[in-house]
Amino acid sequence: MKVDGNGKAAVLTEEQLDQLLNAAPAANHRALWAIQRWTAARVSEALSLQWRAVDGGMVTFKRRTTKTNRTKQVDVGQRLAVELNRYREAWRKAHGRDPKPGDYLFPARSSMKETMTRQAADLALRSTLAGLAIPGASTHSFRRSLATNALRRGCSLKAIQKVTGHKSLEGLGEYLDVAGSEVMSVIEG
Repeated sequence: MKVDGNGKAAVLTEEQLDQLLNAAPAANHRALWAIQRWTAARVSEALSLQWRAVDGGMVTFKRRTTKTNRTKQVDVGQRLAVELNRYREAWRKAHGRDPKPGDYLFPARSSMKETMTRQAADLALRSTLAGLAIPGASTHSFRRSLATNALRRGCSLKAIQKVTGHKSLEGLGEYLDVAGSEVMSVIEG
C-alpha cells in the first residue's frame, strides 16, 4: 500500500471501486475511472483517448501512448458500455455538440486540443479517495485491482496479461497482490 507516495498502489475491492465511481466529482472523472477500471489502462493512456478509440465495442490504446509501445485493444464489457454511453451524453451537454471521432474524451478545461493533465486527474482521485477514507490508493490502483481481483475470481494469468498488456508474466506478477492467507495456503497446502 502506498504511504506518502511510496510503495505499491492499494488494490481496491469491487465495492470500493463502485463507491469511487459513485463519488466521482464530475462525469469526466467517473468515465476516466471506469475506463481505467475495466481496461487496466494507465492514467496517461486513458487521458490520451479520442472518441474514435472507444467505438466498435473495443477500446484501442495507440502504441505511441502505451508504456510497452504496442497497441492494446480491450473489449468493452456491459458495465463500461453503460458508462461510455452516459459520458457521451454528458460530453455532448458540456460541449454543446456531439463528439467528433478525433475529439479527446477528456479535454482540458481551457482547450479542446489538449487533454486533462495527469495532475488534474490525480488531484480529483486523491480528493475523492480521502472523502471515502480509502487509504493507499492511486491512479495505478485500477490496474492492480483489475489484475488481482481477476486472479482471485479464477481467471488465467494469460487472460489477465492480455487485458493489462504486460509483455511478460513476470511483469504482471509485480501487479498482483497476494494476501497473507493465500501465501499460507500455498505453504500449508
